[in-house]
Amino acid sequence: MSVREGGSGARAGPDRRVRVDVITYAPTIFAHCQHCEVVFGRTSIGERVHREQARDSLPDDLRTDFAALADWVHSLLDRHRGRIDVRVVDAASIEGFWKSLRYRTRVYPAVVVDGHDRFVGDDVSLAEAEIERKVAALRG
Repeated sequence: MSVREGGSGARAGPDRRVRVDVITYAPTIFAHCQHCEVVFGRTSIGERVHREQARDSLPDDLRTDFAALADWVHSLLDRHRGRIDVRVVDAASIEGFWKSLRYRTRVYPAVVVDGHDRFVGDDVSLAEAEIERKVAALRG
């Protein structure tokens, strides 16, 4: 589903990039204080704890959905290196709540291209087509 909303996410000039916001349920990892993280990092305890937190922070179905979405985002970044800025926002965070209100979405994932083209649901092909169109327009 695509909804055109007001607002201009575009920046002018040669450094212009297509901005892509992805609002979805994402794994949450909590960190210890900076000193503890250094110690844990050197003993490899921290990596194991963070891996366990990421694994346990979402139910299996949401974790699978997030992995597929992350693969899609990585493929976009690989194809359009330097032409797009992608920001993945956890829908359960304060920022995710705010963006959900701003872009009027209650279904995730939601992909917002340049601040005004909104695509909602698991099928990201329409969002990808819009991103491709905007990247091609940047190239002239």
